[in-house]
Amino acid sequence: MEAWLDSPEWVPEAQFLAEWKAGFDAALTQAEKAPGWPDMMIRAHAAGERLLERSLVLEKELNRLRLEIQAQERGNRALKGYGATVR
Repeated sequence: MEAWLDSPEWVPEAQFLAEWKAGFDAALTQAEKAPGWPDMMIRAHAAGERLLERSLVLEKELNRLRLEIQAQERGNRALKGYGATVR
């Protein structure tokens, strides 16, 4: 997950993340809490925070695109109302 989060091109799909989380949770229940466990938990929490930050950025971009599309639709309706041809 950390490598994926380091890649700016990576755009997670909801289904992929759900499957990954299910696998991670299953592995977590069977994991032995060895001496490195606390460090691993710190890394896991940090990765979760980074994923949340990335999802918020994607959500903002999605909202911006929705507003832009709505503005274009309004403009197209206005042009149509005036009898203009939209090309």
